[in-house]
Amino acid sequence: MSRTLRALLAALLLAGCATSRAATRPTVPGPAAATIELGPFRPGPAARQVAYGDELAERGEAREALLTYERVVRDYPADPATPGALYGVGRVQASAASPVRNYRAAQAAFTRLLTEYPGSRWDADARAWKAVLGDLLTREEETARLRAQIELLRRTDLELERRR
Repeated sequence: MSRTLRALLAALLLAGCATSRAATRPTVPGPAAATIELGPFRPGPAARQVAYGDELAERGEAREALLTYERVVRDYPADPATPGALYGVGRVQASAASPVRNYRAAQAAFTRLLTEYPGSRWDADARAWKAVLGDLLTREEETARLRAQIELLRRTDLELERRR
């Protein structure tokens, strides 16, 4: 993999980690641009699980984080926290250091996020991840094809040497 592609992937990983935001207390606009506090914000079970998944991912517990995110996506498909869970799935699977690294699955998660939750706060990041992962997968396929050709040439060369 080229240094440029590695650097771009690393930059995206850092950007993805930096976009994780803590839950804020909702406010309602009032007269004259004032806001009225609605009381303490208590995130629902899906949001709590996504936050827990984020903590697990940050601690390097990728398998557990992935399972947590997938549970949210499966159990709370209409919850506002679900796009964050899908983003977490993609981010964990796209991490080069992750034991659950799967670039195709990560790309599928980002595609699903963009398709099912257009305009989410992760939209721009998901588009960037999807583009980078598409390029990476194309290069991996090209590398595999070239390795197969090199192996075929090596065998042919050995056969020609034996005949001499």
